[in-house]
Amino acid sequence: MRPTRPSGIVSTVSHTRPARLGRLAAVASVVGAVVVGTLVAPVAITAPTAGAVVGGTASGPAPWAVQITTFHNIPGTPCSGVVIDPFWVATAAHCGPADPRAFTLGFGNMGTVAGGFAETASLASPTIVGGFGSLDTGSLGRHTPAAAYHAPAGDLMLLKLRHPAPSPAVLRAGADPAPGAILRFHGFGGVAPGPQAPRSAEVLTGLTRLERMEPRGGSWIGRSHTIQGGFGFGDSGGPVFHGDRLVGIHSGSDHARRRADGTNPAWYESTPAQNGWINWMIAHR
Repeated sequence: MRPTRPSGIVSTVSHTRPARLGRLAAVASVVGAVVVGTLVAPVAITAPTAGAVVGGTASGPAPWAVQITTFHNIPGTPCSGVVIDPFWVATAAHCGPADPRAFTLGFGNMGTVAGGFAETASLASPTIVGGFGSLDTGSLGRHTPAAAYHAPAGDLMLLKLRHPAPSPAVLRAGADPAPGAILRFHGFGGVAPGPQAPRSAEVLTGLTRLERMEPRGGSWIGRSHTIQGGFGFGDSGGPVFHGDRLVGIHSGSDHARRRADGTNPAWYESTPAQNGWINWMIAHR
């Protein structure tokens, strides 16, 4: 998998002191204010709970997963993403410019079309949602977003959709997990180390252990080291979950320190730290 570098109520979660970042006691009282996505019946699917046995294996049902590719001649980086609201997808800001034409989105845990999901403009024509399959078997949609917004701080980008996503949105956490927490990550990254490795057609999953939260670029990141599976090129922007709550967007990993078992150090953008901006964008954009 890959290295990588506001409708709603504005969150009141504070990230001013590292000593408070690990607390989850506030989640129960604020999560209702920051959760903007709900699972759409009859698709009762949430993020897998940490503890399942994985090893960089196929994720299984993950209708909220988004594979992001780029047009042939517009700058951008093939990445992963996650549906956080019916009209919004979250990914990493370094995945590309604030130009919606740079992105083609594939929804569901299967991110390919017949013949492959190539970096060609033809796959995104017309520039509307089209050709969605069944959510419980691996849906597919080709979609060019209406707009792309980089967060004022941190490695986070929101893609606004022209039409509702064909997938249920995930739940966002109201606070960061404590150091030592086991988190689950997902991505459509490469199936082997190196930038030339082919990307997986199905979203893959692994486990990582949170080491600490630290400030970076006006936001917060979670430093971790994977313990089952590892990140590869193409996993940038993929979701990081604590239980069934989204706590981060994958930002980067250290390939030079990859171990023989494929695990590696990594960091993610804290979504609790970004909830205020996310909620404002969903409400006003």
